[in-house]
Amino acid sequence: MRKTALVLLCCVSYVLHAAHLSSLKITGITGDPLLNVQHRLSELYTDQSIHQESLDTLRSQVAKALYPYGYFKPDISVYAGSARQTIFIQVVLGDRLLITTFTHQVSGEGADNAEIQQTLRELPLHVGDPFNSMLYEEAKDQLLSAAEHQGYLHASFETSKVIIDKARYTANVILLLHTGPQYYFGPIRFNKTSISPELLHRYVPFKYGQPYSTGQILDLNRNLVGSGYFNAVNVSPAINAASHVPIDVSLVPVKRINYSVGAGYGTDTGPRGRLGLSVIPVNHAGHTFNAVALGSFQENALEAQYSIPGANPVTDHYRFNGGFSNLSYNAGHSNAVLLGVAQQHVLTHFQRILSLNALHERYNYTFTGFSTEEETLLYPKGVFTWSKTTDPLFSPSGYNVTLNGLGASSALLSQINLAQVSINAKGAYTMDSMRTRFYVHAIQGFSAIHDINHLPLSLALLLGGAENLKGYSFNSIGPGKVLSYAGIQIQKETAHHLFLLGFYDVGDVYDPMNAQTKYDAGIGIMWVSPVGPIKVEVAQAINQRGQRIPDHSPKLVINMGPDL
Repeated sequence: MRKTALVLLCCVSYVLHAAHLSSLKITGITGDPLLNVQHRLSELYTDQSIHQESLDTLRSQVAKALYPYGYFKPDISVYAGSARQTIFIQVVLGDRLLITTFTHQVSGEGADNAEIQQTLRELPLHVGDPFNSMLYEEAKDQLLSAAEHQGYLHASFETSKVIIDKARYTANVILLLHTGPQYYFGPIRFNKTSISPELLHRYVPFKYGQPYSTGQILDLNRNLVGSGYFNAVNVSPAINAASHVPIDVSLVPVKRINYSVGAGYGTDTGPRGRLGLSVIPVNHAGHTFNAVALGSFQENALEAQYSIPGANPVTDHYRFNGGFSNLSYNAGHSNAVLLGVAQQHVLTHFQRILSLNALHERYNYTFTGFSTEEETLLYPKGVFTWSKTTDPLFSPSGYNVTLNGLGASSALLSQINLAQVSINAKGAYTMDSMRTRFYVHAIQGFSAIHDINHLPLSLALLLGGAENLKGYSFNSIGPGKVLSYAGIQIQKETAHHLFLLGFYDVGDVYDPMNAQTKYDAGIGIMWVSPVGPIKVEVAQAINQRGQRIPDHSPKLVINMGPDL
């Protein structure tokens, strides 16, 4: 007798890790099918109650857990060990059910919509493929999402089902979508704030009359939150019978004038303090002002920045910068005044900063016997950054690459001729099976200048400290015309968010004919805290043969914050 079953696929696979029943031993399956069986039985039974269930019922529950993956004819053996202390389940999966027919159709106002039709052609279901309930649900979600993104807010399935014929071992998939009417973006209304409506409308990613999309509403909310002008943002579409949907936006501004005070300790800087002032906004055009005073034994600075939003304030800003700095490194000392104007362009995985800077610096280098130099430069600078991370605080895998370039000429209001380029690359890769993260860091820089003594300390290529050669003091290596550095760190997770690590660094700052490569190595621990990784390491300067350098004691290195 032919048996036909309509499989209700609301029992989509549970692939999340569940607490396994300790008295259960399952063989013959791996991966997601195994996880789903474990999860289903853990949801239904405890270690005590599973021993009271009949073996036939357990066999049935295991079979149901395999259905979402297309295994409708598994051979399942269930038997109990001595005194029923352990239950053994052995599974032979058998052939997977293949999709025999796939009927799909779109009706309603959006039947001929190009995006919906494109989505229909790219659905992850095909005749002849093994049936998988997750892909079936994914196909449904893709169709509904495509319709919603085109403004069909009431799109729904007239029919969505899978008919399984166990006797013939066939699967017939049917998806019939009705789009309903199309909606469009209507007028957008902001409550009154200190920011001009003209600027607020530049944060809106859509125009009046475009097809309504929830994704665009989320983008608007994200843009306004990211502007820095508001403590709270509430975007409310008024969806009703009208085809054009008005959008009401309620904004709660941040406190206009803010002061901040901070203190801390860094391996490189020692004790440090911070005072800050911000004015957001300065005026109705959304200009902002920030000033900060930083103090430590190594670096002191007073900096100010005036920022103007660009034509697209989400990605572009113009900034006017000014500041005074006092640097006290093992490599030298300096006092400098820097003025600059910059254009900043920021995308998801790319950032570009183009600037024109004026620098006047009085400085000396330790290797010259503290002979004081004084230079004035006018130089353009470009900073380009490419990055990809899964989390801004800590990304198990990802990369960050920054390219810097600047130049100055005595023919254009500078006292020296200078060209400088550097690349700073960081990358991480995690092998989940080994619970191990590999982190690499490399820097390469070149300064084209006749006499390195005429290169201001604030522009010098330097090494040493927690970010590179950890066994050496902060910015103690250099200056030189060439900087080369490479480091590797192996981080082994021993407990949740707690890693043991070992590292090795090599590098130097040198003139092309006079390189004296430095090395260090060490061990440490890393805790991935809610505010990012915190590393506590011990580094030792070594020679090329791995031997400790006598006049270099081990250094305690503490690092906090993202490493990509």
